[in-house]
Amino acid sequence: MCNKKRISAAILLALLPVVSFAGTMTGGATMPEQLVQEITAIQSQMTQAQQLVQQVQQYENMVQNMTTLPQNMYSQITAPIGQLYGIAQQTQQLGYAGQNIAGQFQNLNGTFNPQITAQYSQQYGTITSGLNNSINNALQTANLNPSNFMTQQSAMQQVQSAMQNPTSRNSILQAGVSVGQAEVSDLAQLEQTAVAEQNMNAAWKKAQLTKQNMNQQMNENVAKNALSGGPLTSNAPSLSAYSLSGY
Repeated sequence: MCNKKRISAAILLALLPVVSFAGTMTGGATMPEQLVQEITAIQSQMTQAQQLVQQVQQYENMVQNMTTLPQNMYSQITAPIGQLYGIAQQTQQLGYAGQNIAGQFQNLNGTFNPQITAQYSQQYGTITSGLNNSINNALQTANLNPSNFMTQQSAMQQVQSAMQNPTSRNSILQAGVSVGQAEVSDLAQLEQTAVAEQNMNAAWKKAQLTKQNMNQQMNENVAKNALSGGPLTSNAPSLSAYSLSGY
């Protein structure tokens, strides 16, 4: 099961309501369906993050030489920044969901190698914690203090305050771009891990089905030969060899 401990900067930077992905992992979906839903959600978030990074970069180029920011641009600029920071929490949830899916697969398939499950869970955890480190680094590089982003309210206050002068405005925009780029990288790693897990699960299931079919066929052959008096194995003599007519 995943570790529900919250990561400081990623959750703290969530400026917009976060869409929970818990529903995509429930609703009676089978294990293969859960992985498909996980991968689809990852891809959707990655596309959105890429688009938001481009928007913030455009605003960064547009306002970097402006001494005063026009009032009508405040909401235009803060909206994509807020969405980028919100994606940080959503990305974390996808990482936790990947860990949960790996654990569920192990629980449903007790003969599966638990070491492989542990490796996937660890990989999901490493990717998720790596995003947190990248966000902290992005804030510090932009001369922003991560401790000032401890809540949604304080984070929004920091962004609004940063819009008041060119220096802090450029810093918050640079941080937004860096955070978005880190999210894209993190999501790409999550996608790669989830696809590898999907392929591995499918291959293992196929091998188990092949083994089951072979055992079933072998049992049917044994029963058929026993009833027909044929050899039970390729080296066994026919039952007729032991009949009284042979003497």
